[in-house]
Amino acid sequence: VPPARRSIVADLLKDHFPEIVDVRFAAAMEKDQDKIEEGKAQWQKVLERFYKDFSRSLDKAEQDLAGKRIEIPVEETDVVCELCGRKMVIKTGRYGRFLACPGFPECRNTKKLVDETPGLCPKCGARVVGRRSQRGRLFYACEKGRECGFMTWDEPVADLCPSCGSTLFKKKGRNPELVCLKEGCGYKRAVEK
Repeated sequence: VPPARRSIVADLLKDHFPEIVDVRFAAAMEKDQDKIEEGKAQWQKVLERFYKDFSRSLDKAEQDLAGKRIEIPVEETDVVCELCGRKMVIKTGRYGRFLACPGFPECRNTKKLVDETPGLCPKCGARVVGRRSQRGRLFYACEKGRECGFMTWDEPVADLCPSCGSTLFKKKGRNPELVCLKEGCGYKRAVEK
């Protein structure tokens, strides 16, 4: 979760549920759980006592926040929009986070959000960038995308292959090793621990 969203959620909890985010509440709840475990309290009674107050706070929060729109502050990046020259910002859409021009609706430029890496593509020499799969798993691909077609789960490192000069990639596992993925090279060496 981006830091801006975390602070918004924390502020909402502090404003509408101050007793729950209070350290004393957590300590009292732990004591109640210990009593339940020891058989000195019934869990139904403890839960009923908690829920009575929580239910009132929840109803009040729903009324206070009804129809209100919460603005999430945007994160500005160093990436410059090539259409209008403004610094792009990070936005969140239904498919995750992406870069967008803050000049919307005049400028509608968007880009995929990628992680920079020190590597170059072993197929075409373009930059290798980190991307996320639909399930959130990090993979590495050529910045040219389908035009080149290079993709790997192995992380690019700053070291170059001593045989061909291409970027080396770190294969993870029990015995991690640095490998050259340039076609026909085959160089590999164990990762020093």
